[in-house]
Amino acid sequence: MLALPRAHVGQMIGLLEVLEDFKGRVDVAKVADDLILELDDLLPAVDAAELLSFIEVDSGDLILKETGREFLSKGPKVRKKLLNKYVANLESFKKIINFIRNQENCEVSKEELLDLLKGEVADFDVESDFSWIIEWGRDSLLLKYDSDNDKIRA
Repeated sequence: MLALPRAHVGQMIGLLEVLEDFKGRVDVAKVADDLILELDDLLPAVDAAELLSFIEVDSGDLILKETGREFLSKGPKVRKKLLNKYVANLESFKKIINFIRNQENCEVSKEELLDLLKGEVADFDVESDFSWIIEWGRDSLLLKYDSDNDKIRA
C-alpha cells in the first residue's frame, strides 16, 4: 500500500523549525505541549516529515536528520526544488507521475486519478487524499491542477 503525506507543507516545515529550536532532538509530547496542540493534531506533520526522511522517530523522540537541516537552511526557491526531489521519490507520487505521463498529453481527469489510487493507497479517503495529492504535488512543482475542468498534468 502506498503512503501519502497528510499534513500541510507549512505544518511540516513548522515542525522542522521547532525541532531545530530544540537542537534537533525532542520528545514529541514536549513539542505538542509547547505548541499547545493535541498530540493527534501534531502526528500528521510528524508522519509527513518522517515519510520525506527529514526526521526520524525513536522511542517518542523526534530527531532532525541532516536532510531536514539542509531543507531548513535553504530559501523558498531551493526548498521547492528539494521538496520536488523528496516528494518525487515517494512511491505514491512515482506511481501518480508515471500514470499521468503515460496518458495522452500527459494529462488525466480527477476521476481517472482517483480510480488509480482507490486500490493503492492505505485507507484512501477520496476527497481528502485528493486534496493532499494536489497540495503536495503543486508545492513540490510535480503536478499542475486545473480546478475548472478537473485536469491534472505532470
